[in-house]
Amino acid sequence: MENLSLIDRIYMFIKTNYKTSQPFFLKDLYAQFPEINEGTIRESIRRLLNEEKILKAKNGVYELPNPDRVLKSHVVNVSNVVEQTYLKDKENNVIGYRSGINFANMLGLTSQTASVEVVYSNAVSNRKREIKLNKSRLIINAPRVEVTNKNFKLLQVLDLLTEFEKYSEYDLIQAESKLLSYISGIMLSVDELDRIVESYPLAAQVKFYKIGGANVITKR
Repeated sequence: MENLSLIDRIYMFIKTNYKTSQPFFLKDLYAQFPEINEGTIRESIRRLLNEEKILKAKNGVYELPNPDRVLKSHVVNVSNVVEQTYLKDKENNVIGYRSGINFANMLGLTSQTASVEVVYSNAVSNRKREIKLNKSRLIINAPRVEVTNKNFKLLQVLDLLTEFEKYSEYDLIQAESKLLSYISGIMLSVDELDRIVESYPLAAQVKFYKIGGANVITKR
């Protein structure tokens, strides 16, 4: 490694530590090579991009291209970037979730889908904003409550109930079984459950208790 050029050292580190289509972050390279000026690292990344050895998903986020691709053009795996940037941390803990009409579609409450994905994540500030990943658009926002492995499904359902009439093709009674099935078995204390539900608008709280949401959550 000592005889390698700087750009080769960086590229070797990337290839050794990341799989094809697995996003990696510029800040991780800064941490790995603290003795190297950050501007120099950015210049090495630009050269690797020009040589098509890596792909850019968004500012500060990159990945290795798939060498087995059929098409000549390199395409970033947007789903992987979203997952590892906004939905999971390095220890694979849940830090965010998908929301909006696409979540309603996943539950079978609407046949509609949206080209713009909505994500709530601990990894963003309070300011709602839209970003572009490759040709995809993503709306990201901070959650009302910090997202954890235990509560993310509940937050998804409460978000949906907040704008239920906008997203669901069914009324609340018809949708009840799908909503309850999704959150069934979640383990939260009574205090945790109350704190989360009370973070949402009153109308969403009423809908949640009306369908019996609290009854299917396992109390610790």
